[in-house]
Amino acid sequence: MDNRNVQCCRCRNKHTEADRTPRPHPRISGASELVCPRCGCTSYYDITPWHAWCWANGLIEMGVTPPADSPDGDGAIVIARGGKAHLEAVMNAVARHGYGDLEGTLIVPGVPEAELYGRDPVKALREFIDWCAQSNGRRHRHGVVFGIPAEG
Repeated sequence: MDNRNVQCCRCRNKHTEADRTPRPHPRISGASELVCPRCGCTSYYDITPWHAWCWANGLIEMGVTPPADSPDGDGAIVIARGGKAHLEAVMNAVARHGYGDLEGTLIVPGVPEAELYGRDPVKALREFIDWCAQSNGRRHRHGVVFGIPAEG
């Protein structure tokens, strides 16, 4: 049994996957399925806390913990945080999807081509984060928050 945080799709009850209760499967004899302890729904979102970060080339990655900075100061910049399912959905909506060799990846719009057009890639990243952060706190974002965390 996994102890990750989940949220019921029907009643929005937040609980762990271990809290889900088994009940007999309606169509498969002898099998059981795990359901929400409050409403009995079988579907849920994984809301394990995740981070989204980007690299200098604009590539966006997501995971539980961002990679550590290298000793020379290079590293990834954390740009968003939220529950896994919601963070993946929001990032798929706002980021540019790679094509060609980058197929299946997410990219910060404007960063890869910034130097080609004489723009500052850091400014392109800042504009993207500021644009995404305009929706921070709104219900449709489901707790996903954009912004660069303060050093400290």
